[in-house]
Amino acid sequence: MMKESNEWVQAAEDAAYRRYFCGHHRQDVYDTYQIGAEPEDLYPAFRDWVCAGHPDFPLPATLDAVRLGPATDWDALVARAIFRPPFEPPGVALDAVWITSLYRLLGDERTLLSRAVARLLDSDDPLLVRGAYDFFYNERDAAGAEQVAGSVASGRDRLSSVPDPDRPASSLLDYAAVLLHERVLVVDEAGDLADRPALGVARELALAGIGPRHTPRTFGEHDPDWLAAHAADLARANGKWVTSLVRAAMRMAPKMRERVLRELTEVAPERVRTAIQHL
Repeated sequence: MMKESNEWVQAAEDAAYRRYFCGHHRQDVYDTYQIGAEPEDLYPAFRDWVCAGHPDFPLPATLDAVRLGPATDWDALVARAIFRPPFEPPGVALDAVWITSLYRLLGDERTLLSRAVARLLDSDDPLLVRGAYDFFYNERDAAGAEQVAGSVASGRDRLSSVPDPDRPASSLLDYAAVLLHERVLVVDEAGDLADRPALGVARELALAGIGPRHTPRTFGEHDPDWLAAHAADLARANGKWVTSLVRAAMRMAPKMRERVLRELTEVAPERVRTAIQHL
């Protein structure tokens, strides 16, 4: 995207490049480069660049042919953008990329957008629910993300029966569990867990064997006493977690470690022995 006077426009819709420019240079990037480790043949003026931050984006304005201002229907906007994003930058692997980009550009209107996304959490359309999950995965601190836990808890049965539109072999509940673990990472100004309901729902799902591969690590770092008390239950619920549970146990105090490893061994002796051998 680029700015011409007060309007924001984009590269051609079928372009296979991203365009960066300022008052002195313009660069069309056709590939992916790791900043600070670009190949030597990349033009030197662009090897050591750093982002100076987004320019102000005051409304009213136009972004990718979408007019934004006081009359914007944010509910309709986010739903349309999930179904058909106005623009998807080439080479950027980020779900809900247009809504996320807009959110990061906005000022005071950010809350209007993120609250509109939150109202999609209980939608009957799986695509809209998945889009809302993607947005809050990208922006886990956004206003409205605190509604995820309640939405998942109340819709658990329904979510478990609906295939994930992006990964049909799993359910929307599986991805909701991933999002809840992201919410567990959010802390308040004092450094304490900001979303205890998310932790509570993540616990309930984990005891049913539902959660990402790093589930034991999340609890080990943010809820170690609960993990120690339920390690064997988690191993019974999901055998794929045994190795991570063993690793989490090795970081516990000696007496607690001994007890947890003993309980894990009673559940899955071979997996525990293998995990210990490969530590």
